[in-house]
Formats: sequence, structure tokens, C-alpha cells
Amino acid sequence: MAVNGFWSRVWERKLALLLSVVCAVVCGALAIPLFREHTPPEIRLSAGPIGTRRYQVAEYFAEQATEHNISIKLLTNAGSEACLEQLKSKELDAAIVSNGVVVPNDDDIMVVGAVQLEAVHVLVRKQIADAGPLSQAIRGKRVNLGERGSTEWLLARDFLSFAHLRLCTDTTVGDVYPTEYSKAELVRMSEEILQARGAQKDKLINELPDVLIVLASMPSPIVQVLAEAADYRLMPLPAARAFLVDNIQDSKAHKTVIHRQFLEQTSILSHSYMVAGGMPQMDCATIGVRLVMVVRRDLPESAVKHLSQALFEGEFASRIQPISPRELATPYAIHPGAVAYLDRDKPLAFNKMIDWASKGFSFFGAFSAGALSLYSLMKRRKARKPTDYFAEIRNVENVTAVSDAVSASQMHQHVRELNERLLKLRNELIEDICEGRLKSDQMISNIIMMLKDARNNISARERELLTPEGSTLGIYSQHKKAA
Repeated sequence: MAVNGFWSRVWERKLALLLSVVCAVVCGALAIPLFREHTPPEIRLSAGPIGTRRYQVAEYFAEQATEHNISIKLLTNAGSEACLEQLKSKELDAAIVSNGVVVPNDDDIMVVGAVQLEAVHVLVRKQIADAGPLSQAIRGKRVNLGERGSTEWLLARDFLSFAHLRLCTDTTVGDVYPTEYSKAELVRMSEEILQARGAQKDKLINELPDVLIVLASMPSPIVQVLAEAADYRLMPLPAARAFLVDNIQDSKAHKTVIHRQFLEQTSILSHSYMVAGGMPQMDCATIGVRLVMVVRRDLPESAVKHLSQALFEGEFASRIQPISPRELATPYAIHPGAVAYLDRDKPLAFNKMIDWASKGFSFFGAFSAGALSLYSLMKRRKARKPTDYFAEIRNVENVTAVSDAVSASQMHQHVRELNERLLKLRNELIEDICEGRLKSDQMISNIIMMLKDARNNISARERELLTPEGSTLGIYSQHKKAA
């Protein structure tokens, strides 16, 4: 009996020890999420090269983020393209990049919010500013494209291509000679000029490019020091509106591109820079590029919630005035963590509705409400995306370009059908605006402009095909004779 009592006590002790260990493990597992919740996550963030305005914004954000239970490690690189590539390779967790810059295979990049607007500054030497149209005056000159991987580098090449200006290379003759000085190099060269005197100063000024394309918020310290050092003049960007309208780019390109439908038309206000009596003398039309904060898709929702809170609350939000990702068209989807932050008040309403429904709704009432909701959903037209409008207008223009032989009555019928398609598209646009499904003023302006251009093209095409010189029958006879 004594032996049995001894082993019984041993077994009870082992069982008590085992239960204690299990309880400790369970308590630890339950405590880990609480510990993680109160441990500030460290986010690796980049906004491009040091010394720029967007880098200063990132520094200020990192400083304010500590008050929202998040730690920011700020890194540097060449610019937007480099930031997006490092997000893909998981070298970064978040980045502040130019809206519209898209790299291949970027499905794992998502947006959190938008911050400031940067403007394209076109700086030229005084003799070029007085030489006539910019697209002709810069032929044979040195044009700085900016650092490879930056938004300036991408935009500058697009601008020159749009103006039908070719870049000179080691093997081909072109219209302009490209340079690739970074903003830091341009600032260093300008500071050396300001300290130099006489012939040495003239030599340093001549080493600078003849034309500079600088993307920066307004007013830009970089533009200010360049104008002070080398007497650059600020010029309006030629055909800025036409450049934005020509926005049909390949969405599946195998290289980094800028989608122009995400850019904005803006102006550099007169006398923004205190040189040469105030520069520019009047508002200078140009293109604006919004800065957006993007993150990796696999970044935890809790971290993105903290990031969103730091972005949209507190001193940073009052000074920088960020924009919700729902109010701005971007190439990227909104991260679920940002959605959860934006919808942070909705669960309370849902809980009240569920509680009320559980107490008051009968089966018939719930069934009726569900049937009515389903009917309303089926009746409601799905909101179009901006890209849907661009694609539909492009389809109408492609149909307009067809020049097969048709009779006058057939041509009038054809034109009437195309105009009816454009009218229907306009009515759908008005409905989307009234219902709040399309909010970007720049995007609405672009769509209205394209609708107007398409209608004008239809009228011009009708006149061309029905006049004696370009009638459909005459064109048909000429094609038949040539065959």
C-alpha cells in the first residue's frame, strides 16, 4: 500500500508539472501577439537621393512616425525606379515614388496614400530662352536627363521623343547631347561657381549643361541655386497639354515606363524664384507629378495601419496634407492595411446593424431585404474605370479612321452611330461624377478633352469622305485603278 501511495504521489506531481508547462506555453502564445502589438515595427523606407525635397519629407515623416508606434529606417537610392525595384526584391518595405512610374512585374506593390505634388522645371541658358521655340532652340545643345533611375531621366526621354528630338550616342548622330548629372552633382557644381571668380567661374559655368530638366516641389532650393549660379531661365514646357493627352502606353511593357494618365497639368507660380528680378515673370505651364507612398503586398496589415496613421494623423498630416488613395488615380491597388485604417469606423456600424437585425428581423424580412438588395445591385451600372473611358474613346477613333467605300446615306448613318456612342459615354461619365465614383479633376478633364477631340475627328472625317476631292466613290475608283 505504501509503494502504491508513493507512485500515486509521483504521478500526481508529474501530471501537475505537465499541466503547468502546458499552461505556461498557452499563456506565452497568447502574450506574444500583445507583445508584438506594442513593439514598434521597423519599416525600411526610401524616397530617392539625399538633398531633395522628397527626401526631406521622408525625414520629417520618419521623425513624426515614432509618435504613432512605428520606427522608420531611411535609405537612399537613385530615385523612383530604383525604389520600385528594391520593393520587388524586398530590400525596402515602403517608398515615396512618383505617381505613374511603373516597373515590370509590379503586382506585389500597393499604395497607402499620396503626399506632395512635384513640378517639372525646364531651365535653359539665357541665349536659348531668347532664341525662339524651345524645341528648335535646344538642337545641338547639351540636355541633362538627370540620374539614371530617377523620374527626371524617364520624363526627359519621353519629352524629347514626343518633340521628335533624338539623343546623340557614341555610334549615332542625334539632335541633342545627353548628360546624366544627379541633383547632388548639380548642387555641388553650383556651389563651386558661387565661390569662384573671374575666368575660373566662367569655365565652371560652361561645364554645366545648356538645358536642365528638374522635377521638384515648388519652390525648389535646387532650382534656386542653379539660377543664382549660372543665370538659368525657367521656360514653360511646350505642348504640356498635348503630352498628357497622348497617354496610350503599353500596360505590360518590359521596361520601366511613365503612364501619362496619372500625371497632372500644373503651373509654376510667377516670381517663385528670387533671381533676375523674379522668375518666372508669369505663371509657367508645366506638368506635375504626385508623390505616392507605396509598400509591398506582404507587409503585415498591422504595420500598414501604423504607417497610415502616421501619414494621415498628427503634425505631419496638418503640414503636408496627404491625400487618401481613394481620391487619387494610381497604377496600384490599395493595401488591405490601408483599407482597414480608412474603414476603421465601419465595424461599429456593422455591429449595431447585426445586433438590431438579430433582435428585430424575421426570416421573411431578411429574405425581402436580401432580394431587394440583389435587385438593386443588378440594376446598378458598374462604375467605369478611367482606363475604360480611354479604351472606349480609342475604339471610336479607330472606327472613325476606316475609309471603305460607302454611300452618303451610309456615311451619315455611320457618323450618327459613332456620335451616339460618344453621347452615351458622356452621360455615363456625368453619372459617375454625380455618384462620386470618379473624383480626380485632372482625370475628368482629360476624359472630357478626349471626348471633344473624338467628336471633332468624326466631323472632320465625315467632311473629308463626302467632299468631291475626298469622296468615298472617288477614293474607291482610285484604289481600283491602282490595283
